[in-house]
Amino acid sequence: MRARLLIIVLGLLALVGCSSAGGSGSAEPAANEADAMFSLQMIPHHRQTIEIAKVAMEKSKDEFVVNVADKIATAEAGEIEQMATYLRSWNIQVPGDDAAAAHKMAGMMTAKDVEALKAASGKQYDDLFLATLSRHLRSGVDMAKSAQAKGEHIGSKALAGKIIVSQTEVLDQIATKQKS
Repeated sequence: MRARLLIIVLGLLALVGCSSAGGSGSAEPAANEADAMFSLQMIPHHRQTIEIAKVAMEKSKDEFVVNVADKIATAEAGEIEQMATYLRSWNIQVPGDDAAAAHKMAGMMTAKDVEALKAASGKQYDDLFLATLSRHLRSGVDMAKSAQAKGEHIGSKALAGKIIVSQTEVLDQIATKQKS
């Protein structure tokens, strides 16, 4: 999956010259492969987070779990739109909603992980959700750090920074909750 994405990104970047979203004359640096890969991988990653967050908002009776799920789903829905806008501006197709393919990407929950989460209930569900979400968010933070280090596009790097801060904040809140 990653090799196929890389080939697609490299081909598209070469084809369009990876022009910036601002068009010619823009002071913003053009996007590079790291910027494109960040959006291509983070969009399915965020979609998976939203999927499990919606389940948490329906199943959990724990106010903390419901609030975290709502907060993360709302933030990530907006971030998906921002990344999709970048991809379209670079003439790169926005990833489809193929859950089976997404489960195979690095940092993603497997189908078995998601099913186990959906099958759990009560406190077991809440504990499993928080543990699963923590692992998932840590992989998102790692992806965002890589994008910041290797990317060139100002908007993508800023979004990566925002993701690092917001997801680290959620991770800290979850850690505090798990200790109590």
